[in-house]
Amino acid sequence: MSAARIIPTVPLTGDAFAPFGTVLSAGMGRSSLVNDGRGIRYDAEHGLGFAGEPLPPVLALYRITPSQLPFAVTAMEQHPLSSQTFVPMTGGRFLVVAALADDGGEPDPETARAFVAGPDQAITYAGGVWHCPLVALDETADFAMMMWRAPDPDADCRVVSLSVPLLVADHAAAI
Repeated sequence: MSAARIIPTVPLTGDAFAPFGTVLSAGMGRSSLVNDGRGIRYDAEHGLGFAGEPLPPVLALYRITPSQLPFAVTAMEQHPLSSQTFVPMTGGRFLVVAALADDGGEPDPETARAFVAGPDQAITYAGGVWHCPLVALDETADFAMMMWRAPDPDADCRVVSLSVPLLVADHAAAI
């Protein structure tokens, strides 16, 4: 196996993450007062979609034990038909690693980026974007996950082992 490709982390922002999907957080999107003026509703453009005729949506909960940086990404997954949203419910920071598909449809390591998200940020991976499975950084974290259910689940979930791992390093340590 070749040496790992090192990817430094950057803070998660909407602009930086735009090639891979959407960042969601309170304060983003259209707002309106709700609940007799005790709350503010933010309607974010989240991009939750499905290519084709989906079945009812999936809402699942994940509990992820924490990992440390540097973190070796040895596999990535892709949902070619559906976008996928992760909303943190508990915990601290989490790692978001995404890559675009190469000409053969596999993860393109040259496009891989690593982001550190705060506990107040959610993400939606666009359909077809390769991504690392969830990684909690500071403490055990719970997430809600939403996506469309595909008529054939095997057609909407691809997982590949990387021949060259992606080593995600803390930005400060990588420079």
